[in-house]
Amino acid sequence: MLYSGLKGFPFLLHANATTPKGGEAMRKLARFTGLGLIGLLLVACPMQPTPQANATPQETGQYLQALGEEIQQVIQELKNALKGFSPELSMQGLSPNSLQSIPELRLEKLFSIQPLDIVPLATQNLPRGKIECIGGNCNQVGPSDDWELRFKQQATDPWNKLLADWDASTIGTPSPTVETHQPYSTQNTGETPTKAFFAVDFGENGSNEGQATFTARWRPSTCLSGKYLLEPESLSLQGFLDHPNGSQRLVDLAKLSITTSDTRLALDWNLSLLTQGNDSALHTQGQVVVNGTSTPGTCGSLLENFNASSGEVSIDLSTHNSSLHLSFRVTQVEESPLRIHIQDGLMRVNSKVVTFEGILDDANNNCIPGENLTLHFAGGQTMNLETFFTQHMGAQPCNEP
Repeated sequence: MLYSGLKGFPFLLHANATTPKGGEAMRKLARFTGLGLIGLLLVACPMQPTPQANATPQETGQYLQALGEEIQQVIQELKNALKGFSPELSMQGLSPNSLQSIPELRLEKLFSIQPLDIVPLATQNLPRGKIECIGGNCNQVGPSDDWELRFKQQATDPWNKLLADWDASTIGTPSPTVETHQPYSTQNTGETPTKAFFAVDFGENGSNEGQATFTARWRPSTCLSGKYLLEPESLSLQGFLDHPNGSQRLVDLAKLSITTSDTRLALDWNLSLLTQGNDSALHTQGQVVVNGTSTPGTCGSLLENFNASSGEVSIDLSTHNSSLHLSFRVTQVEESPLRIHIQDGLMRVNSKVVTFEGILDDANNNCIPGENLTLHFAGGQTMNLETFFTQHMGAQPCNEP
């Protein structure tokens, strides 16, 4: 659930409640990321003394809203830059297996700034073949072990090319695909990459304005011999997308990494948007670690019964005009109702510091969390997070307690 009532600054506070049971551990990982009240970012420096609070509630709210507005502006600029990249395509003349994903083909999806699913969508067979599209009319022109799409608007235009190399043979030794299934479903299996390479080449001149490399190690299934769960032991994604005119790097994903075990979930990332030279309109990096315990569940799943106990969150975000650091430790997690115990909370917006500790929950069920989390401001002033949200961030409760 995305609480958008906080003016100019969205906060991811809960994961999608409709996710199947097997995704509960991933929802916990998402909560640790978004739970950061101020929902995006953090950097932990445990060996240094905690800075003293020197920000007032009013200026903290103003800084956060200004930062949120700047982030939204960057995202809109990126969306505008991507608008002309998406071919409008027709399925006429194509076999179903060759182009199952064409209706969803958008570079915004290949290089998305929105939160990505933990695993890629697995179809029964990954789409393959050579396809050519002129003015949106597409025809399959040959077989291929990869998915190769050449497209242009008019016959006189140069070709553009999209490539999905499902075994990454383009960049080295092939890594075979595997068959995976959800822990709760052994009737449906899907072909899933262990390493894949994606590229977009505008003008088809070998310049590759966009590239991405995906790698994953999937957890073996104890229900189907030789098959795997759609549950990563490790997963990584790296890539970039340049503007076709070469003046700007639109997206630079230096790192997105996920690892899971029966005692630890971890997420690491390093992302820059709209980069020119050494200057990015937005840069964020950080780490979320969730410690806990798990016993094997359905078909050997370790995420199905993962019980979080503690963790650390660290995010760093900067724009042209602002920077934000947020860090905290989680010392205890209560499941029903969800109550997250936080210590050593630190938020720095530019040079202004707020510290916090307490329990992050929504005890009065008004859709604004934080009545039991205390913020410390300049001059010894304190305020709980819920009050700060309503008085200084424009949050509106969904119901009265």
